[in-house]
Amino acid sequence: MTLTEARELVGTDRLWLAPVTGKLLVGVRITDARVSYGRTQVQIQPLSGRGYRWVDPDFTQEIED
Repeated sequence: MTLTEARELVGTDRLWLAPVTGKLLVGVRITDARVSYGRTQVQIQPLSGRGYRWVDPDFTQEIED
């Protein structure tokens, strides 16, 4: 994913696949995008709770109804 594509996700709600379990999807809001060491990353915050984290956008997916 390019930085331009990642910036289009800013402000959207998505599901994040937590890497430890491989089966836990967490509702998050994408708040920022950047390139770090040549890799595109997005900043996520949980829809409920506190904190933020930079992740690879490929670990997020659209929320299905």
